Amino acid sequence: MKRVSVLFALTQPVRGGVEEVVLALARRLDPSEFRLALAAPAPLLEAFAPDLTGVAIETEAVEAESWRRRDEIARLSKFIARLKPDIVNAHLFRSTAVAAPLARWHGARVVETYHGREGWRRGLLGGSFLPDRLLSRLVDRVIAVSEAARAFLIAGKGYDPRKIVVVPNGRDLSVFRPGAGGQAVRKELGIDRATPLVGVIGRLEEQKGHVYMLEAWPSVLAEFPDARLLLVGDGSLRGALERRAQDLGIAASVRFAGFRSDVPRVLDALDVLALPSLYEGMPLTAIEASAMAKPVVATAVDGTPEVIREGRTGRLVPPRDVVALSRALRSVLRDPAAAQRMGSAGRDLVFNRFDLTRQVDATARVYRETAGVLPQRVAA
Repeated sequence: MKRVSVLFALTQPVRGGVEEVVLALARRLDPSEFRLALAAPAPLLEAFAPDLTGVAIETEAVEAESWRRRDEIARLSKFIARLKPDIVNAHLFRSTAVAAPLARWHGARVVETYHGREGWRRGLLGGSFLPDRLLSRLVDRVIAVSEAARAFLIAGKGYDPRKIVVVPNGRDLSVFRPGAGGQAVRKELGIDRATPLVGVIGRLEEQKGHVYMLEAWPSVLAEFPDARLLLVGDGSLRGALERRAQDLGIAASVRFAGFRSDVPRVLDALDVLALPSLYEGMPLTAIEASAMAKPVVATAVDGTPEVIREGRTGRLVPPRDVVALSRALRSVLRDPAAAQRMGSAGRDLVFNRFDLTRQVDATARVYRETAGVLPQRVAA
């Protein structure tokens, strides 16, 4: 069986959930079956570098998020021409808008991975999905990371359902072992073992809803005065969020930890993970927290209810609803026994449905089918 050449195309310079999906595929796809390459902004390649040590993958620093970046477009085009990939796998619309036409021009097939709604898609122009429908004609297969994502592609964007296959995000769950390092993290942060600790893990960007978490926090403190809120991640809103915490008078109870690579240890330190996102495809953080047997309080958006089951593995609240978010957090903190049951049920759920091996195997099959190495199955 010939090796399938796959080029991943990314446009965001910050390491987040989408980027983690690509990194996991790069590390786990069988090099005897796949020849891999990655085109992405230099800051992202630098962030990936330690995790790509020993991985057979060719990289190119390119920031081709718009056709206005002519020099970057030319660099990406030359990279594709030199590689001659069988498949270009673009992630998110901006990447697809650039990479799909270039891939077609150079004779490659296109797989688009759709991770969910994008925050910049607003207004008369940005909110129209006509460009998406036109662009979808250049796409051979679409990987939707959740059933909710698939439904939106069909009903919202008008994609051909026969092109779409659902491959839920997965994680290497073997590294998520409850009891592994949480107390050391608390000691490092100066947080007592008995102190209620709520965490939010994700890029400090509008999508993740941190501002609503901050606004919900005063009422949590009213019932749990010694509680602490840990915000893990970097992003463009850090300064604004720090100022908001000061304005709300909660800065002393909020810790901005920046990016951390030891996510299992951080999760182990938490009592509850909060996910106040405005939209999500298939939230990796929720999968990871559940794997660590932690209850999750999350907004009921897109693919999140496929991971978090209301009252069973956590609590679901409407997005932007500060009162509901605070109420749910307080209810979980108030009943540690129920929180433990939720965490255990969540761990069972994700180990049954969201293991990384399943995602990698399903994605590999899509690549083989699209490249013509395996017969293609038509999606229902």
